[in-house]
Amino acid sequence: MILMAAKNTFSTNLSPNLASALCYVPVVGFVAAIVLLIIEKNSTVRWNAMQSLILGLSTIVVDMILGATLILALAIPLVNVAVLVISLVLAVKSYQGETVKLPVLGAWADKIMGGFCGG
Repeated sequence: MILMAAKNTFSTNLSPNLASALCYVPVVGFVAAIVLLIIEKNSTVRWNAMQSLILGLSTIVVDMILGATLILALAIPLVNVAVLVISLVLAVKSYQGETVKLPVLGAWADKIMGGFCGG
């Protein structure tokens, strides 16, 4: 990632579609979303970064709740596969220039970011 300085602000040299998609890529997406949320000025990229972070943190919370019981812990792999599929679909859609607002998590991203900033 290349950072460009302009009037004491920083932004990536990535296209908004690529930057938004990067937020949803498994493993690296969590770190990319944090970085892009901090340095990116494009509101669509920032909104996707926030939704991605909420998706990741929600997955961790659900896994912890399910892991608290032996029987429900068996559902953790199913939840993680579902989140993986959702993340990959969101990455592809973002790369294509579409913004997908997840039902509950997208509303949380709206609230945190001050409104729906995506397409």
